[in-house]
Amino acid sequence: MLHLVLTCLLLSVASGLSMRRFLLPYFQGGDLAQKSAPVTVVASAVFLAAIAFTVSDQNLWAKSVILMLGLFLAATFDDARPKLTIALSAVSLAAYLGLRSIG
Repeated sequence: MLHLVLTCLLLSVASGLSMRRFLLPYFQGGDLAQKSAPVTVVASAVFLAAIAFTVSDQNLWAKSVILMLGLFLAATFDDARPKLTIALSAVSLAAYLGLRSIG
């Protein structure tokens, strides 16, 4: 049970912290995304991988918890320090992949 809770938490942190930067090029503030394109590319890769692992590896209630917590994190955290938030999301995705290989 603890393994399932930890993997849900890691996936929601990975998707939630990278969601804002992933969605940035699709809104009117596209100039900011162009200036920090490497961060946006990494955030897009992390976000899409986290969503793919959520859909493929988790059961229905875990998917809904992960997506809701990810949306909450995306709404709460601002994008003032994008490199730090994307690094945290990449580390949580890497930790999830480590736990996935164990379990």
